[in-house]
Amino acid sequence: MFKIKHFIYVLFLSVLMAQGAYAQKYIQISTEKQQESKDIIIYEFFWYGCPHCYNLEPTMDRIEADLDKDTKIVKVPVALRDSWLPHAKLYYALKQMGKIDDIHNLIFEEIHIENNRLSSEQQIVDFLSKFDINIDEFKQLYNSFGTEARVKKSSNLARKYQINSVPTIIVNGKFLTSGSYVSSYDELYSVVNLLVERERNSL
Repeated sequence: MFKIKHFIYVLFLSVLMAQGAYAQKYIQISTEKQQESKDIIIYEFFWYGCPHCYNLEPTMDRIEADLDKDTKIVKVPVALRDSWLPHAKLYYALKQMGKIDDIHNLIFEEIHIENNRLSSEQQIVDFLSKFDINIDEFKQLYNSFGTEARVKKSSNLARKYQINSVPTIIVNGKFLTSGSYVSSYDELYSVVNLLVERERNSL
């Protein structure tokens, strides 16, 4: 019995120490969880043209690969400026086509490695023509009301959480962190997982 109590105490102390170590690595922005899903949601606010978002993406892929079934990442291509709008529309058009998982990282590479900013619809269409993409369907969706509504929803979500820069990560509507809060991507990985576990234990 003593050993069990001792183990529980050590485990509890370890959790407190971990939370203390990461206390300055995130901020609590709300006491209420997001209402979009019963799952734990990790919102990733990003812009394809942002070099920090590009550098963060492998870490986000790593986080996503290690998630339990009760947690999911929701990518939010926010248009904080008018010049970001084509990229948000690009994301949501491809998402509606079921193609975003195939093309997402390639878009980052086209912009940041090939130096093709994809800043206009024509540049985007020329880029997508290299892949197995129905261009007519894409153009229809790119300029559709459905895509416009999705972009507006992402803007409203960014406004709700007072997002003014990217990349920014919101864990379950309660906690905010980003690359500017941590010293490395490995640390960000640990902070996000700590916050997810904290939310899991609060349910």
